Formats: sequence, structure tokens, C-alpha cells
Amino acid sequence: MKNKFLVFLAMVVLFATTCVFAVTFTDLGEDHWAIDYITTLADEGVINGYPDGTFDPEGTISRAEFMKLVIAASMPEGVSIKMAPSAMDHWAGQYLFVAETYRVIDPGAFTLENIDEPITRREMAMMIAKADTNLRHKSLNKEGSTLFTDFDLMDAAELRYLAHSVGEGYLNGYPDGSFGPDNNMTRAESATVIYRFTNKGE
Repeated sequence: MKNKFLVFLAMVVLFATTCVFAVTFTDLGEDHWAIDYITTLADEGVINGYPDGTFDPEGTISRAEFMKLVIAASMPEGVSIKMAPSAMDHWAGQYLFVAETYRVIDPGAFTLENIDEPITRREMAMMIAKADTNLRHKSLNKEGSTLFTDFDLMDAAELRYLAHSVGEGYLNGYPDGSFGPDNNMTRAESATVIYRFTNKGE
């Protein structure tokens, strides 16, 4: 009986270590343009869906949510966010402390009144480029094209960081040639950017 139990236990362990259980979402079809990015990050525990099993790919993502993803992806190995104090009474307060300390965002730019508002593509481009240069210590890439049809909606400083994000392959514009700096980021777009940031930024 003991030997049979050991054989059974070994089979269970083998099954558990050889099977991969992919995260699926009820509102994300196999033909969705971002499914590979979303499911990969979900499998890795980087992003999450909602308790009802949906992901809401076309829904917006807040400044706090995107900041958390960027900072988590930029933290040095072995350094825990739990070591940081909180910059405000908010669930993302510790991430905000790191973001402000390393100038990923300007101190005071995120407040309790606006941190949960949807992030814009302009803010996303700035945040991810600054995290790359200030936390990961990468040199600013000035080679990325910013010749979008609406580039004149961004100032010189914003365009410098946009050039980095484009040059590093983290993001691009729309098929019509625009960038849409004041458009809100969708959850699918955010997952795509974070996937590229975590995989190309090493």
C-alpha cells in the first residue's frame, strides 16, 4: 500500500510540474490583437483581471495602476517595494514614493484627487522613458522618430522622452500616423507596453 501511494504521489508531482495552466478571460477572444501580451503577463502574475473573470481590454487604466506596473518592472532584483515608505494615503503610495524619488514622475504631480484618473498616452510615454533612464540607468535614446502628425501637441521635453520610448520599441503611434498624446490608455494597450518594457528593457 505504501509503495502504491508513493507511485501515485510521484505521478501527481510530475503532472503538476509538466502542465501549464494559462490564464483566460471571458471577454478576451483568441483573435484579440493583444491576447498574447495580456495572457503572458497574467500567467506571470504581472497583471490581473477582475473577480468575474473578465479583463476589460478596452477599459481605461488609471495613473496609479500604470505607475505600479512600471515601477514594479523597474525595481532592482532583490529590492522589495515593501521597503519603501508611502508618499500618500493610497494603495499605490509606496510606488508613488519610488516614482517621485527617482523622478519617474514630478513630485506633487499625482495627488489624491487625480491619481485614480485614466492615464493619457502622453503621461505613459514620459513615465516609462523616465523609469528606463532613471531607475534602469539606460542612456536616453534620441533616435526614435517623433514625426507623428500631431507631434506639435507635445513640448520639447515630452518629445525627448517620446523619442526614447519609440526608439526602444516600447510604443508606437496609430495607423493614421498620429500619436494621440491626450488619448487615454486602454488596458490592452497598457499590457502591450508593459510586455515590451519587461522584455526589451533588460
